[in-house]
Amino acid sequence: MKKALTFLILLAAFAGASSAVDASTAADMVFSELLNGNITGRSVMVLDRVLPAGSIVETWHEEVTVPMDAYLVLIDDMAYANWAHPCRWVFVGLNGDMEIVNLITPPNALERMAVTHTCLPQVDGKGQYEEFIAWFTPNVQSTPANAEHMYAWIISGGYNQGNNHIRYYGDVQFIYNVLAHDYLIPDDHIIVCFSDGLDPAPDLSNGLNSNPDFDDDGDSDIIYAATAAGVTSGFNAINAMVGPTDHLFIYTTDHGSPGKGGFDDPPEVILNLWNASLDDDTFKGYMDSFSTMSSHVVMEQCYSGGFLEEVVNGGAAQPRTFASAANATESSWAGATYPEYDEYVYYWTGAMHGSTPPATSVPGGSLPGDPDMNSDGYVSMYEAAYRAEEWDTYAQSGQEHPMWDDTPDSCGDTYWLGGFISVEIGDTEYPVLPSGGLTIAGNPVSAVSAVVFNLGSPGPVEILVYDMSGHVVENLLSDEFAAGQHSVNWSTDGLAAGMYIVRFTAGDIIQSVRAVKF
Repeated sequence: MKKALTFLILLAAFAGASSAVDASTAADMVFSELLNGNITGRSVMVLDRVLPAGSIVETWHEEVTVPMDAYLVLIDDMAYANWAHPCRWVFVGLNGDMEIVNLITPPNALERMAVTHTCLPQVDGKGQYEEFIAWFTPNVQSTPANAEHMYAWIISGGYNQGNNHIRYYGDVQFIYNVLAHDYLIPDDHIIVCFSDGLDPAPDLSNGLNSNPDFDDDGDSDIIYAATAAGVTSGFNAINAMVGPTDHLFIYTTDHGSPGKGGFDDPPEVILNLWNASLDDDTFKGYMDSFSTMSSHVVMEQCYSGGFLEEVVNGGAAQPRTFASAANATESSWAGATYPEYDEYVYYWTGAMHGSTPPATSVPGGSLPGDPDMNSDGYVSMYEAAYRAEEWDTYAQSGQEHPMWDDTPDSCGDTYWLGGFISVEIGDTEYPVLPSGGLTIAGNPVSAVSAVVFNLGSPGPVEILVYDMSGHVVENLLSDEFAAGQHSVNWSTDGLAAGMYIVRFTAGDIIQSVRAVKF
């Protein structure tokens, strides 16, 4: 049930207001009188009809009563951000009186509102489907054998047509092609729940209908709508397929909102679906139902960090990793990649692919740095999350705070979109696990810590320490060793506090462990 909002701030009619205000005049009054003509970071929209006093205007989770015969003008105070975020509904009476309601979501009639003033660059009215298909070249990084044990679940609701922007389609199209064509995950292992599903009616805010064939191979890649029923069907489909030898990747984008606790009780949050929502407690039930070997979650929506405790917790049944564009109490931003992509997942997916597609303000192509920070030949879950935060302009400016965690600690270094990070010796494949050939006695590390390793056969061993920029800061050892267990003391007195990667190489075996120094 939607909550009724009745508290309004009354403003007297402004001097010079027309006695016969129309929609355009109402928007201009709001722009000049409330914003002082400053549109920086904002947009102003108006509904081009008079709303009668006492009528109800719905938003995603509330109902607002119209206080007088008035035009509704929306001030979007964070135009580059995803919803939910601060906005002002301004009811402008026919005599120029104004009443304001402060909210964090727009009216459900947003697609019928005309934009009169905006800081946003002009959108060309088309999607980027063809442009992306022309740009994308597969960068194969896995094998069909690995991919047989990989599954993915992608969710993007958009809430409704007025708020389902082309960047959410861009986010999903990019990650789908990376999963299917870089990591070779079969189509039937990828479940996509997107907006209104296969309904032929327009579902994007620019008036287009989403092309369900993300990779232009002739079949539909959208399986279910991102409605409450569609997401339930998506969960049931994935849960029936995955087992204890499989790895699951979950990806969400579009809008998020505070949940039942609101701002006063984080991290109760929701992912907005198509005219519905998925709360964090339901999502935890999904996570706990999976019998996978490992599970990995990447989220773009606002307040997405509020899902962290539902994914990474002491009761997790398998190794898990979690990355989000924002924390539990803030909005996420489209950023420099507006309007085609959301910036955090643009760089996360780009790290996994090896390059990024062009966007209006970003030329695309080469990444800002090497995502393979420890040079082991794999981009791990942790490396992609670290680089996405490092390259996301709104994260670097402090306007959003991406979240990362994993359980057991540092397991994010040992998983990628191909499953385990593993190497081969002869006919035997050894997965690199947190409890594998290399361990650090005490982590966070002390002034002197023991680095312990096991060898199944004699051979050369090298142990290097990297900082998070990928530079070697110490060569712990490089020598021949007999089979069995060995250890070397690592003195960290000369190292600054922070995160380091300890990389162990023994013949063809490569293992990396993340170490923390306080």
